[in-house]
Amino acid sequence: MEPDKIKLMRRACLLCDKSSCLYRVGCLAVKNGKVIAESYNQTIKGEKYCQSGICVRKELGLSGGKDIDKVCTSHAEIGLIAYCAKEGIKLKGADIYCTTFPCYICSKALVQAGIGRLYYMSNYATNDGQRFFDASKIGVSQITEETVWKTSQS
Repeated sequence: MEPDKIKLMRRACLLCDKSSCLYRVGCLAVKNGKVIAESYNQTIKGEKYCQSGICVRKELGLSGGKDIDKVCTSHAEIGLIAYCAKEGIKLKGADIYCTTFPCYICSKALVQAGIGRLYYMSNYATNDGQRFFDASKIGVSQITEETVWKTSQS
């Protein structure tokens, strides 16, 4: 794996520290070797959960991608797409670096945004969105956590 790609995934990992969610995800978009946008999962403004320190998913015992409608955060990928739309940044052809494989809904949104390639570090509960990338001939590559944090790659 190319050192620049590893550094970009590390940068995505560092975005996780900004999230107040228990399940932290960082995501960035890159064009021509330059980061054009970055995001992390965030509580939606006005949401009563999370901001009060209560995680509805933990409270209800939900995990593994179940009952995604009870997620009080905006996923990092959706936040990235929304930011780009608001700022007039085109994601067409961009490489996306995401710390976790996108969920089913985020996978569809990234494909519709016209991304060029997806790099991810960890698997999601199910990588069932893979079929959308395959159907659109969008390359997907995993950069393992071990590779990202190997000290020899500094």
